Amino acid sequence: MEVFGTNNHQMSLQADQLVPEGNQQSYQASTQQIPGISQLLPSLYLCGASVISAHALQQLSVSFVINIAPELPDTPLQTSNSARPVLYLRINALDHPNTDLSVHFDGVTDMIETVRQTGGKTLVHCVAGVSRSTTFCLAYLMKYAGMNLREAFFYTKAIRPQIRPNFGFFQQLRAYEQHLLGTISVNMVYYECIQCKIPDVYETEYRATEDFYQRQKKIKNLHINIK
Repeated sequence: MEVFGTNNHQMSLQADQLVPEGNQQSYQASTQQIPGISQLLPSLYLCGASVISAHALQQLSVSFVINIAPELPDTPLQTSNSARPVLYLRINALDHPNTDLSVHFDGVTDMIETVRQTGGKTLVHCVAGVSRSTTFCLAYLMKYAGMNLREAFFYTKAIRPQIRPNFGFFQQLRAYEQHLLGTISVNMVYYECIQCKIPDVYETEYRATEDFYQRQKKIKNLHINIK
């Protein structure tokens, strides 16, 4: 991964700047300041691409932008003469269950924490601020905010209700939780109506469909038996 400054000059985060894994803290998110941009923590924002502008970044005092969307152009960064240039990280990863985001989890979460420790703020976005960018935010909350995956998901969903990492990303987050915390707080549950396993935190979305599917299946089997 490469991190660039406002004028696309490469900037590096040295290994000795990164915070050790065990240095976790608790946080409280403050009030969202710009519609469409969700503030998860005082130092962490999550959003979709359509609401980002150089003015918004300046208004929120964002110092690090992460763009996880190869289908988008580069994020518009503020160009004013600032004593602290905006860092920019682009991760070319599609919103597909088979895309491996986990290879970036440690590097990205460490960068976000380094920025926080130096008094900065990070904004993470993809196209809609629903799947890819949310996945990285959940990884950060697990590693540095003392939350397990279930807590991180419902905490983030309370602030940004539309979040919905795809099933593959959730499997990667479960593995990351196992790696970080030695436990798994979100189970995968098989739903026959869609012929796959889903995270149990999504069950309310599929329960009515599954119940309907099972009722229709029983009716169909009954008709077959009568014949």
